Amino acid sequence: MSGRGNLLNLFNKKTRSSEISSSSEYYENDCGFNIHHSTSSGEFHRLPKDNIGSDLLKTIKNMDTSVGRGRAQFVQTFKSNETNLGKRKDDTSSIQSKDTINNESTSSLENSKVHNDEFFPNVVHGSKGSSVILSCNYIELKTDENKGVYQYEVRFFPAVDSVHLRIKYLNEHMDKIGGTKTFDGASLYLPILLENQMTVLVSKSMDTEVEIRILFKKKEPFKNCLHLYNILFDRIMKTLNYVRFDRKQFDPSCPKIIPQAKLEVWPGYVTAVDELEGGLMLCCDVSHRILCQRTVLDMLIDIYKKNINSYQDLVKKTLIGNIVITRYNNRTYKISEVCFNESPQSIFHTKTGPTSYVQYYTKYHNINIKDINQPLLLSIKKARGTPEDTENIEFRLVPELCYLTGLRDDIRSNNKLMREIATYTRVTPNQRKLALDKFYDNVSNTPAAREILDRWGLALFRNLNNLKGRQLDSEQIYFGKKVVTAGQNAEFSKDAVKNEMLEAIHLNNWIIIHFKTDLRAAISLLDNMKQCCRPLGMNISKPKIISLDHDRINEFIDALRRNIVMETQIVVCICPNSRDDRYSAIKKICCLELPVPSQVINAKTLCNETKNRSVVQKILLQMNCKMGGSLWTVKIPFKSVMICGIDSYHDPSNRGNSVAAFVASLNASYTQWYSKAVIQTKSEEIVNGLTSSFEAALNSYKKRNGCLPESVIIYRDGVGDGQLSTCSREVQINWTIHCLEPWLMNT
Repeated sequence: MSGRGNLLNLFNKKTRSSEISSSSEYYENDCGFNIHHSTSSGEFHRLPKDNIGSDLLKTIKNMDTSVGRGRAQFVQTFKSNETNLGKRKDDTSSIQSKDTINNESTSSLENSKVHNDEFFPNVVHGSKGSSVILSCNYIELKTDENKGVYQYEVRFFPAVDSVHLRIKYLNEHMDKIGGTKTFDGASLYLPILLENQMTVLVSKSMDTEVEIRILFKKKEPFKNCLHLYNILFDRIMKTLNYVRFDRKQFDPSCPKIIPQAKLEVWPGYVTAVDELEGGLMLCCDVSHRILCQRTVLDMLIDIYKKNINSYQDLVKKTLIGNIVITRYNNRTYKISEVCFNESPQSIFHTKTGPTSYVQYYTKYHNINIKDINQPLLLSIKKARGTPEDTENIEFRLVPELCYLTGLRDDIRSNNKLMREIATYTRVTPNQRKLALDKFYDNVSNTPAAREILDRWGLALFRNLNNLKGRQLDSEQIYFGKKVVTAGQNAEFSKDAVKNEMLEAIHLNNWIIIHFKTDLRAAISLLDNMKQCCRPLGMNISKPKIISLDHDRINEFIDALRRNIVMETQIVVCICPNSRDDRYSAIKKICCLELPVPSQVINAKTLCNETKNRSVVQKILLQMNCKMGGSLWTVKIPFKSVMICGIDSYHDPSNRGNSVAAFVASLNASYTQWYSKAVIQTKSEEIVNGLTSSFEAALNSYKKRNGCLPESVIIYRDGVGDGQLSTCSREVQINWTIHCLEPWLMNT
């Protein structure tokens, strides 16, 4: 799994202490587990081999969860039981600090340190490879000791029910509380500490006076204000005139143009404020956004010319779920629907009365819409701060004024164009540093941006942080009969196609299905497979070849049903083009109705004779894996461990459901895996699907190895920083324990 790894290791039972505040706002998560967010990789619990079912259950019930920040680090610690941990004080006591960490220690955890009553995680250092000094993309945020985030409770006498009136009354006293505040009607947050424990203000309402009492509650610690600080940097980006796409901000003033494809690349940044090792840090990384220079209307016209009969379906498939930008105000919208029954001549209501979209854009934006018959695009946004059942906000957009953003499928399939885009989007470490310097200069040289930071007692510190890292030795790659070095760039794709596979599956009973028009592609595929199979250690027998007369999905389905038998190892389907409906139909038959490995190939990829050999080599590698073979492996330092990976995917065109993917290793070389995909409804907890997946994976592991794994490591991808607490609750899986308890006790 790539991206953020959230590592859960189940080994020696261990407890940690955590500070509990006397305030009602602070409480332990009521789930039976202590939750710790740590930059270390997690915890390593080892189970005895006897009575492993009950011991695994007992361990899960008492485990701690560590959520990785950045890449997951694997900690081979806790082997010395609890002697290195020392005795903990009770939950309300402070944790002793320790600033020095022995860089050479690989098996001991240092004591936790406390600074300003904040808990900071353990730091673990490795010893393999060589030491190297690294610069990280974190900019330090200095804080003014005289400022901070101060929480106040606001009371009104007599009582005022309207939140709007409360805000109005409080705003009358900006000269006393300052112009910088956050107020929700009850809780007030200020960057300054008022002189008195209780400040009394008076506002006039009609013939009566309203007394406002502002009571100081507490100074919020940094870790509780991260959301506020991230909002501040969103405001800073607005002062820099950046455009927001999701959580990223982009600079429209300096685009990089790709004229041949009519695309442009906007440089930008993704930022996040966090508390690390005793202070506030701004994580700032470079990002890019692709924008189309052609309007959405131009795309609609092209689709109409090519596919008149299926025009509306193709338009919806192309646009729904994608993000467009309106350049007259640089705002972004996610397309929810295409309204073919509406046009710029349609009437809608404003505060000044009914008007058409043509009239509106002429009056307010000085834009004359040329095509008055084009359909409208619908974007639905959830109103902020409202209950679930509140009506959403709807925006109607004119395609003539919209531009698609992001990488579309037709762009991704164009390798030449993707390489050209990569020249702009792939940046070196030095270029990243220059981009960070530019960001710092932009903020420092913009008075409005500096003022936002100054009001809350914040300031950026220019120097990047340096830290010690480890440069690991090149990995050894084990093929069937040869060991090769991956090299510094971990590039061994050429070795993968000229060495025998670790475990090759011979093709004795297989099927090729193609259309008559693709006969040449089928012959080319078979000829190249026979030439490429020997170096890979694979024998290929003559397949059963089925030629179809017409490009119809039903013909493909009938051919699959008639010819797939129990002995069939794999089915190869050669299709004339890419069609989701045909692909889905093939996979439905081969995955659900008649389970058999399948390989779908676009005939166009076999048309280039000069590249056919390399294409077929990669196809053979895929087919071998699908049939249960293995390509290569690396040395894994531990045994009897099941590694699980979890990811989630949301299809923009399917607004109701998401898909949770789960994989788990089954053998000692970690080359064979159990996999399962679970469709989740919007309101359904992902842990519900993981319960059955985890149980099935354990069952498969036991059937293959005769025993349960001694340890389980779980990597969780597809999680943003704001979802780490949710991820932590997933991994603790009280519900999973409840469901698996009978099964584990009987194992």
